[in-house]
Amino acid sequence: MKFLITNDDGFDGPGLAALHDALVPLGEVRVVAPAVCHSAKGHAVNTHSPIRVERRSVAPFGVIEIVDSSPADCVRVGLCAQGKERPDFVVAGINTGANLGVDLFYSGTAAAARESAILGVPALAVSRYLQPGVSINWQNLARHVTAVVGKLISKEHSLKPGCFWNVNFPAIDDDLHPADITFAPQGVLSHDIGFRVQPHSSDENVTIMEYTGDFRSRGRSGECDVTQLFAGQITATPIDLCTTAPHPLLPKS
Repeated sequence: MKFLITNDDGFDGPGLAALHDALVPLGEVRVVAPAVCHSAKGHAVNTHSPIRVERRSVAPFGVIEIVDSSPADCVRVGLCAQGKERPDFVVAGINTGANLGVDLFYSGTAAAARESAILGVPALAVSRYLQPGVSINWQNLARHVTAVVGKLISKEHSLKPGCFWNVNFPAIDDDLHPADITFAPQGVLSHDIGFRVQPHSSDENVTIMEYTGDFRSRGRSGECDVTQLFAGQITATPIDLCTTAPHPLLPKS
């Protein structure tokens, strides 16, 4: 099995190293990752200027490609560069913080997996929820990621072309992780009850705004990914590329 991995926290993020460690037992791992953090920058790509790609030896990976652009561009570089062999899977993460529900529209981690799906390569996005007082043991988390990814790349869980898996790990002690994956639909409720945009400081003409609030109080719809993750489950959600809404004037698919 050949993997290409990337993230949105930057090539030196601890989650990328943990993801590398998690996938080495499953196959060959190539790293194409952003030079700096692109968290919450969504599916941005750079089509207006050349993209700098540096090849550098970085522990624990060996030689990697560091891309001066977004996670989606990292996937484009990894999959579309001339002479490069395409991987069997693209895996993005491990993101420091969950990517749930409507977060997928903002997430650079999800965007990397989505770009891979657009380009015809199966993909997964992997994230770990953050909660005050619960630290991340990346080495232990990597072992759980190995098991979960190993299941989701099997034929039993293969998705149709153009889809990808979005996986989230809860913020719990490592020995309390559930043995099974909980398959859950994507939540669709907004963050309205979870945050506000408040003035931080201002003068006569300029106001500095900041986000405030508790994201854990966000809306939950039934047994969606938000509900299940906050209940301590490892969640996996199949994500489709199609965002067309039903309408009577549209042709039947």
